[in-house]
Amino acid sequence: MMSPIQAHKKIIVNGSQQTIVDDYALIQKKDRAGSDGKNIKCPHCGSTERIFNLRWKIRQCKSCNTEVEKYAWMIDQLDTWRTPR
Repeated sequence: MMSPIQAHKKIIVNGSQQTIVDDYALIQKKDRAGSDGKNIKCPHCGSTERIFNLRWKIRQCKSCNTEVEKYAWMIDQLDTWRTPR
């Protein structure tokens, strides 16, 4: 059995220029969704969902139907007010 994914980062390299496209890390107690929400990624299947609050303990993935505890989900590190998409 495979262990769940704990982090995910995608970097595009073009010559000497590097661009981070995706950066997900495990949800921590300090994380907040904010008024615009945040993307979270399932550690089992890798599908993403948009959430607007973190007031839950367990969430069922809409793609693989696995129940996952909050601190096992990965939250988008680039989706902040500092880096609008």
